[in-house]
Amino acid sequence: MKKLINYLNKGEEILASSLLILTSLLVFVQVVLRYQFNYSISWSEELSRIMIAWFIFLGSSMAVKDNAHVNMDALFILTSGKFKQILSILIDFINIIFCILIVIAGVEMIQSAIDIGSKATSINIPLYVPYASVPVGVFLMMIRYIFSIKNKILDLINGNI
Repeated sequence: MKKLINYLNKGEEILASSLLILTSLLVFVQVVLRYQFNYSISWSEELSRIMIAWFIFLGSSMAVKDNAHVNMDALFILTSGKFKQILSILIDFINIIFCILIVIAGVEMIQSAIDIGSKATSINIPLYVPYASVPVGVFLMMIRYIFSIKNKILDLINGNI
């Protein structure tokens, strides 16, 4: 199981880093071409938006791993021990429910794009490719929350609070 998580961690990091680097390079090249050579790449802006969408949702999963999402921590400050751990597990369960709803909505969005046959205007790829960033990224977040709950329950059982 740890090997799977390590592969997931490494894969997300490599893919997210690659997307960020490629997007930055593409935007930089586009700006230089536009302002120095009065030439514009027609598809660069659309491709950049797609890569940014994938980067954001992969990054969201990585943020779950690092517990870096914005949260209300007033209750955590006021509590301690087992209650704090149980509250954290409850919040993770709520996040999983939210993730399930978003994955369902994302899959419906993809299905709609497939049914309509819509394509991106300048790069002519099916719109389900950028739309897939939503359910894929949120599904990865859900996996992270599941492992977080598992680890927190094990900590409760073993008394590692």
